[in-house]
Amino acid sequence: MKPTIGITFSHNVNNDPDNNYIRAIEKFGGEPLTLYPGASYSLDDIDGLLLTGGGDIHPDNFGATLHPSLKYVSEARDALEIPLCRDALAADKPILGICRGIQIMGVAMNGSLYQDIPTEYRGDTLQHQITDERDKDAWHPIEIEPNSRLSDIIGWRTDEVNSSHHQALEWIGTGFKVTARAPDGIIEAMEAPSKTFVVGVQYHPERMPKDGELSPHSRKLFEAFIEAAARH
Repeated sequence: MKPTIGITFSHNVNNDPDNNYIRAIEKFGGEPLTLYPGASYSLDDIDGLLLTGGGDIHPDNFGATLHPSLKYVSEARDALEIPLCRDALAADKPILGICRGIQIMGVAMNGSLYQDIPTEYRGDTLQHQITDERDKDAWHPIEIEPNSRLSDIIGWRTDEVNSSHHQALEWIGTGFKVTARAPDGIIEAMEAPSKTFVVGVQYHPERMPKDGELSPHSRKLFEAFIEAAARH
């Protein structure tokens, strides 16, 4: 049987065949189950949890004041994902967090965010988001920590990844360790070493192309996640 992967969204996307997250889960052997505010579900319904990208997280969730740059904040989605992430961690369900998803993971475990990298992060930064073209990604290198789950999965220490975010992890939260950074120091990946499979990435592996397909980096990451969910 295919493992059932709960995929979080701000609304029902069951009728969207072009959704990159759903396509990636199906491509690599999972059965998607969309989770969104108001949906009826149980943690027992899923074998793994995919926390997806999207709008900004309300700063009330990490004790900060609302920054004027925030966009597409959905308190209903925050209220869905934060307790769901905590429950999945407590149950040791495999979790993959992407972009907003890695930030939800941190906030769920008492972490905090830079709400706006250009104004709140120290020093010079790379371009982590293209603001003048809709649906375009910036690209930059990352360095992956050796002896990490991410390094074991991907098989190499450096790579070029896509990027579309103006927020980033500040304090990663309890139980996590940083496993990749951009050259400017921004956290690009983290994991929970005590769990079976809990990995968060700040980039977007569901849309990292290579010769018309997803890149080897993306493929290996999704395959490892689905495999962990299948074992669970």
